[in-house]
Amino acid sequence: MSQFIRVTATDGTVVNYRYNISTPTNPRATAIESAIPTLLFIHAEYMGCEVWQHQFSSTLRRFNLVAFDLRAHGDTGGKIPGSYSRLEAAEDTARFMDALNLPPVHIIGNSVGADIALQLAITHPEKCASTTLISPIPDHEPEGTTAGRKQVLDLWLESYETDDEETLGDAGWGLLQLLYNNVDTPLIRSIALGLNVPRAMKNWGKDNADTLTTVLHSYFTNNRPTRTLSDYACIKAPVLIVHAMGDMGTPIELTQHLETALHDAGVNVQLVTIDDAPKLVPLTHPVPVNTAIEKFIVSLTSTTHLPAVDVIISPWDEELKEVGWIPPHDPVDSDDSHEGEETKLLGVDDHGLLRTASKFMN
Repeated sequence: MSQFIRVTATDGTVVNYRYNISTPTNPRATAIESAIPTLLFIHAEYMGCEVWQHQFSSTLRRFNLVAFDLRAHGDTGGKIPGSYSRLEAAEDTARFMDALNLPPVHIIGNSVGADIALQLAITHPEKCASTTLISPIPDHEPEGTTAGRKQVLDLWLESYETDDEETLGDAGWGLLQLLYNNVDTPLIRSIALGLNVPRAMKNWGKDNADTLTTVLHSYFTNNRPTRTLSDYACIKAPVLIVHAMGDMGTPIELTQHLETALHDAGVNVQLVTIDDAPKLVPLTHPVPVNTAIEKFIVSLTSTTHLPAVDVIISPWDEELKEVGWIPPHDPVDSDDSHEGEETKLLGVDDHGLLRTASKFMN
């Protein structure tokens, strides 16, 4: 069961953030255990915190784990202004942390979540024990990536004008390509189609077209001056970068440029690459991601004894089962082939599944 907390955001809006806390002894805890490190997870664009399913059901549960739905995403929902950028998103995250009375945490972000995590490390270094950037988006995305996001937005808005299921399906198909490179597993399908499509239609429906525009496109172009060495020099804690080599939106050269800039600014930074992995690599390749995170965090912690966890379930198991997910027999850490589930590429028939979202349009 998720929890909610009301936070006054940077624009004065009161946001009802949905969040989850898992500790070594309780997947649905109401508070962290103060004696062990805390990891705060910030999800990628268009998704909700369930994308961290493989992290919350792994040996990372030796730590406190906290995840939340960003504004206009998941069950947090709500609207965001057209000018919303990484600066406001980072400040909103800091206010969320204050509301939960979190200590300095190890921030872990994926894609947009990594963008927010990096900004938080710059503007609020006192809140960051470390920062892990998974598939970080650059200050300025390649033209092809920006054009792809704009095409998805245009298709989505067109579907509202015409009530055309096929056009909406085309928009959803574009998002799946960007995030997953068309990789499909039962868990991905349950999260993307079973949970996020209905939420997207509620959060970004016809009456919320402005928020849809911000989420799908404007955020990636709003107020994004190139970060300088002076900006990066504000970061006081180590940084781990995890680059997914199959990320269609961000080539490795841009991630290496970020690594070099952080190093030149005096930041303790390291880069790990994962072959053949899409942007949402925590969901498709959990074992190397979890291994990299755990090794990094353990190297930084002064805690002499971290608890072992025998039986690990995530806070989202039940809601995923409600939308058709059947957990694999083997635990995630025993297999590196997309969580041990049947894996295939999404095809034409699967494309049609996205059109079922149209029933949420009215």
